[in-house]
Amino acid sequence: MSETNKPDAAYLDAASAVVGLTVAPEYRENVLRFLALAAEFADALDGAPVADDHQAHAPVYCPPER
Repeated sequence: MSETNKPDAAYLDAASAVVGLTVAPEYRENVLRFLALAAEFADALDGAPVADDHQAHAPVYCPPER
């Protein structure tokens, strides 16, 4: 994980404020750990090579009109 993508307390405060979520002080450390882990997963996915012709999109479900 690159240090520039590592979530920090300022990111947690800003992101939780945007969605109207209060993170209790006793959970902050674990939430920050989870965000760091999620950032590592995102970096791994971003780094995986995918050929342009293999980027098939899933079909979109459209319910029938009534």
